[in-house]
Amino acid sequence: MDFELPSSLFVRNRILQDGPGRFFLEPSFRAELLEQRPLLNLPPLPPRGAAALEEMPALASHLSALLLLGPGLLDLAGLFAPLVERIVEVERRSPDGGVAAMLLCPWQDYTAHHSLCVALLACRFARALGYADEDRDRLVMAALTMNLGAARLHNEMARQESPPSSLQRLNLQLHPLISSALLREGGVEDDNLHALVLSHHERLDGRGYPFGLAEEAIVPSAHLLHLLDVVVAKLTPRSYRSRMTPRATLTQLYQQTHEPFAPQYVSLLVRTLGVFPSGSFVELENGQTAVVVEQTGHATTPRVAPLSRGARLLETTAPGQRIRRDVTLKVGERHLPLFIPFWRLE
Repeated sequence: MDFELPSSLFVRNRILQDGPGRFFLEPSFRAELLEQRPLLNLPPLPPRGAAALEEMPALASHLSALLLLGPGLLDLAGLFAPLVERIVEVERRSPDGGVAAMLLCPWQDYTAHHSLCVALLACRFARALGYADEDRDRLVMAALTMNLGAARLHNEMARQESPPSSLQRLNLQLHPLISSALLREGGVEDDNLHALVLSHHERLDGRGYPFGLAEEAIVPSAHLLHLLDVVVAKLTPRSYRSRMTPRATLTQLYQQTHEPFAPQYVSLLVRTLGVFPSGSFVELENGQTAVVVEQTGHATTPRVAPLSRGARLLETTAPGQRIRRDVTLKVGERHLPLFIPFWRLE
């Protein structure tokens, strides 16, 4: 796409353009980033976990290191490829477990957790939409790298008690361009991937950033990535706010409360996650509290398990076991062993 660098001096003092959709770091800004992001000794990819609730936090820790890489490190595609492969494997082996990990595993690094969850949902949507493997992997890669240019900033904002400052907002609107520029420096020349990264914050009403694209100029996969980005942000708690419940999140998106989204993607989101996503908690008609374990193809009747060791799955179509309402429970790392057996990968 023919992306045009915004005219803002704040942007042009940091980003240079060299051809359609080709952005690079301004030399002094590059030096500044390099001071903040020295080249690191990357840890090896962690061993495969036996369950989704073990695998996802380990992959988030690895992604955390990748997102702190400085400019100029070659073969970023090669560094991210094994992570893309592992995410595809989690989604294939335990699609419910991946969603449960998103809701249950406390985040240590907000940016890494967020990007990994978006990547997992992207993989699931790609399968539902019949994407070719190459297109699926590109979408997952875009989800993992879209915040490469703002990893520290997103972590700061997730932990601070106050709203973003004016400077933080300016840097936030710049980060798709920085992410693309860092990918270029890392040898990534896939223009379709750059289009996804550059436009993952564009909106159908033209009020997105950094380009303010009109609806017809937004690549459909980029709009899908934006939707999943918004969904994960709403479902992830931060220091200054609690997570939204899945039902409230889906209602907002369906009613287009804050911005318009493509109806076919929102409908697919409801069918994919269900009204009660795996990893969320519900109260049954018999008064029991249970965790949602499996989707059944019917958005309102997933299979659940009471909160006790060795509990068997219950069908929520049976009298007394129907879902009365969703509930919010705070889950810490010490509680995770109770849930790990429900979503094994082996």
